[in-house]
Amino acid sequence: MIIETGATYEELLQAYYDCRKNKRNSKTALHFELDYETNLLELKCSLNNGTYKPESLEVFIITKPVRREIFAAAFRDRVVHHWLINHLNPYFEREFIYDSYACRKGKGTLFGIQRLERAISRCSKNHQID
Repeated sequence: MIIETGATYEELLQAYYDCRKNKRNSKTALHFELDYETNLLELKCSLNNGTYKPESLEVFIITKPVRREIFAAAFRDRVVHHWLINHLNPYFEREFIYDSYACRKGKGTLFGIQRLERAISRCSKNHQID
């Protein structure tokens, strides 16, 4: 198993910081933050003793840019998602090809577009050949 040692408080604290970057004002994030130290300790215990269970998803509708139904994990579960990816990402990175861009640090959409533009320019001799 990849995560043999279980969760540490420090790892969960980092996952919490990662998670709250863009969710700081959500209702579940604010609720978790009120007593985040206790919440992280409880999360650590439940992960390490095998009793962790994800909470129910929050379901809501957004209308922009188009109307769609959203299923959102509770903030505490999002902390676990970040903890997991912090452990798994080094294994994934070794297996991905260089030109894989989804959900990779430093390899977002803009990086992919720029790389594609350079490749097209090389193949077309700087856009001189169709």
